[in-house]
Amino acid sequence: MGRLADRFGRRLLVPIGLAVGALGAALLIPNLPLLAAGIAVTVLSLGYDMTQPLLAGIVTGLGGKRAGQAMGLNVCTLFTAFGLGSLVFGRLLSSSIDYAFWIFVSVQLLLAVGALWVFRTETRRPQAVKADTIAGNPPTPQ
Repeated sequence: MGRLADRFGRRLLVPIGLAVGALGAALLIPNLPLLAAGIAVTVLSLGYDMTQPLLAGIVTGLGGKRAGQAMGLNVCTLFTAFGLGSLVFGRLLSSSIDYAFWIFVSVQLLLAVGALWVFRTETRRPQAVKADTIAGNPPTPQ
């Protein structure tokens, strides 16, 4: 995902990742054969993989000397959201699993649209940046 973010920028990858997550959940709504359900879960996982590492990268970039504290807060928020999301999803399951998935898909799509606005000014890293510079080593003169 990091290389894709370098190439295309987070401006598009985060909203697309959220939309891919919504698609994965939407694919689980109909009664699918086991193999198709496995593919839908993989698509859902891809949506998560397209967003979480990029957001973690943003948090570590914000921290400066307090990067550890920023990442700690990020992880605390992430796991709190996992717990609350599971709690809410479990409550929605009392209606039906289809209803719970529709609510999840709707929220995920709203987040994708919101991410388009939040990341609208995000620019990708210039192509000239080398791996040494990213690792903190100054570029060598040529």
